[in-house]
Amino acid sequence: MNNINLLDKRICTGCRMCEQICPFEAIKIVKNAEGFIEPMIMQDKCKMCGLCAQNCPQLNSNKINAQMQVVYAVKNKNLEERKQSSSGGAFSVLANYVLDNNGIVYGCALNNDLLPEHIAISDKQELHKLRGSKYVQSDTKNTYKEARKDLNNGQIVLYSGTPCQIAGLKAFLDKEYKNLITIDLVCHGVPSPKLFRKYLDWLEQKYKAKVIQYEFRNKEKNGWGLTSKIIFSNNKIKYINASIDPYYNAFLKSDTYREVCYSCKYANENRVSDITLADYWGIQDKNIEFYDENGVSAVIINTKRGMEIFEKVLPKCDYVVSKISDVEEKNHNLKTPSMRSNIRNDIYNQLDKKEFKEFIKENLKFKPNLKDILKNLVPTALKKQIKKFIRK
Repeated sequence: MNNINLLDKRICTGCRMCEQICPFEAIKIVKNAEGFIEPMIMQDKCKMCGLCAQNCPQLNSNKINAQMQVVYAVKNKNLEERKQSSSGGAFSVLANYVLDNNGIVYGCALNNDLLPEHIAISDKQELHKLRGSKYVQSDTKNTYKEARKDLNNGQIVLYSGTPCQIAGLKAFLDKEYKNLITIDLVCHGVPSPKLFRKYLDWLEQKYKAKVIQYEFRNKEKNGWGLTSKIIFSNNKIKYINASIDPYYNAFLKSDTYREVCYSCKYANENRVSDITLADYWGIQDKNIEFYDENGVSAVIINTKRGMEIFEKVLPKCDYVVSKISDVEEKNHNLKTPSMRSNIRNDIYNQLDKKEFKEFIKENLKFKPNLKDILKNLVPTALKKQIKKFIRK
């Protein structure tokens, strides 16, 4: 056994499985210089039992349980829920079913500091916290242990996260539970919470007010797409398209991910969860009648358990059968990891060395084109009128 591998940032995903599985509390989670969490072994407590290395999903073969691959394009029939979701609202349909059956739903939410962490909810009134994409790495905290306790108590548990977080959960549980449903996302990669927090601080300086709410994917102004909504303490609201935002733009270019994301074991069709969710980008090219400006989800069923739960929620959905190859066309991370950019190291090496305003100019620099700027300024209603006029 080579415990030192647990500390290798090129391998570690930061899932926290090793910390939670250690019976001697010999693993402490710390933040590295880039702001990502990683394990630190406390030698005075370690008994060299090997549980951490033996169960680490990064050091061992993936426990793939995919038994099928059935693909759907899905729209939540509840329009309000769909509008509040990043894509077609499929997650909300599945989560509502679990909550209706007195279950527990685990997923990513922004905390009081607007940093992502995994939480558990048992009330529909809290489901809004778990909706929507968060393009920052979420801290799973102690949720693997909490989920195991819920499972052992006989409750239905839905656990959602990135594929590496689901792999960590399954490695921690190390057994099958009939009352567990897992959902993973088609993930590009994750920037660090440190980088995101510095970005929020920069926004607060720029607009001279505290950021009190941040949504990466909001549909109020531009419909289904990549427009963030930022609410400030002085009641100002900003809608910013990804193409003209330094943090968002760098994310889309794969410049700011955790090192391991560029060699991700899970960026392929062999999924680790019962159900995989994604935006169904390009649905208008495959089925124009099913396209909707309020969003469409791609739902990939990987297991019999996934099919069982999905069949129960079908009455709440509009759906059409699709193909994995069609979803892959605009979701490249179903085939391959994101490409590592040449400036990735420079970004994190310079993060603490400059004022963030200067850091953006030199390390997150980009040139938004005039089309993107105008697109961000024109309201959706006016865009619709323009499109109708052009069609005539």
